[in-house]
Amino acid sequence: MSAPAPTEPAAPRDAAGTDAAPSGPGAPRGAAQERRRPWLVAAVVLAVIAAVLVSVARGLYRDGPLEPDAPTGQGAKAVVQVLGDLGVEVETKRHTADAAEDLRAGGTVLLTAPKSLSGEQLTTLAEAREEGGGRLIVLRPDFVALSYLTSGITPSGALREQTRVEAGAACGDLSHGARVLEVPDEEDALDGPASLYSASGAGTTSCFGSESGALVAESDGVLLLGSPDLLTNDGVGRADNSALALNALSASEELTWYVPSATDPQGTSSPSLVDHLPGWIGPVAAWLVLAAVLALIALGRRRGPVVVEPLPVTVRPQELVLGRARLLQQASARDAAAAALRAAAAARLADRLGLRHESALDGLLAALAPHVEESPEQLRALLGPAPVATDRDLVRLAHDLDRLVKEIDR
Repeated sequence: MSAPAPTEPAAPRDAAGTDAAPSGPGAPRGAAQERRRPWLVAAVVLAVIAAVLVSVARGLYRDGPLEPDAPTGQGAKAVVQVLGDLGVEVETKRHTADAAEDLRAGGTVLLTAPKSLSGEQLTTLAEAREEGGGRLIVLRPDFVALSYLTSGITPSGALREQTRVEAGAACGDLSHGARVLEVPDEEDALDGPASLYSASGAGTTSCFGSESGALVAESDGVLLLGSPDLLTNDGVGRADNSALALNALSASEELTWYVPSATDPQGTSSPSLVDHLPGWIGPVAAWLVLAAVLALIALGRRRGPVVVEPLPVTVRPQELVLGRARLLQQASARDAAAAALRAAAAARLADRLGLRHESALDGLLAALAPHVEESPEQLRALLGPAPVATDRDLVRLAHDLDRLVKEIDR
């Protein structure tokens, strides 16, 4: 009678009667992964919720350079909020016609991006300011924008490094209560390095000057600020930037914050260099193109029949040597001719003496010494890079080199 076969122990069951998964070091890896999976799912859910909250929060404001509601570093919410606390009503406008209307009403308009406007838009703003006597504050205008907005002020330099500029004694009210302004370097700046201006016309003043120009200038109701970083959330807290920004923008109880938009009906695209060229450039350019075409036609005409020459062309070595000699003679290149003669003679001498062609001059002279009567100094003067002054000296050099080669051949 055989013994019964050993049986495996039954798997433990839980309270519900289902098989419980084994635990401990010998437990399967799938069970451990199932236990960690809820934490992974929770982390993914939290990340998605955070992303949605960030998107919703950013959707509450329009982010961009000097946007009045943007709390980011490039925005200007800090300045706008403090202006509101001071009793200044800030209204955002994005079309040129609306900003021009406020200027005609004698209001104050802040132009945040003058370089993005066309010549027509800049002309509209300038005419509206002259008609209504309004005040226009412009951030870092370039030469083209200044030519439309005001005269007597021109760009004169830039501050490419982080710089602190002090107000001079002659600034007066143009300093707006600020003593020192600080602008970032070119890499950290919002729109390139801070611009400096030179005020030379009548009725123009400047402040916060350096060797190349001034950071703040004013002429005929147009106030220029050389850096938009003076108003951003990141830059307004530096030095006395806040004093300049708040005092300059709070001069009146209402402020129009003009941020140019691509949907502006008056200017759907940024101005190009062609827009600022004078009207006579077109006819002159057309005349130059016509003249160039006529010149190309005249120079491209073939004179006579085409000469047919059989190929390949065989040229005798003697003709090549004579042709090169004539070219050197016409150019009076005696040193080049002497160098060619010495190189050829040195190659032939090296072959006769069993030397390599690239051997140094000293090695060649040492090998020649036992075979010739000339002294080492005479050989060095003959084979070395000594200058040749006249054609007679060049002919004598050729004869001496030929005699030396024939002497070695013997």
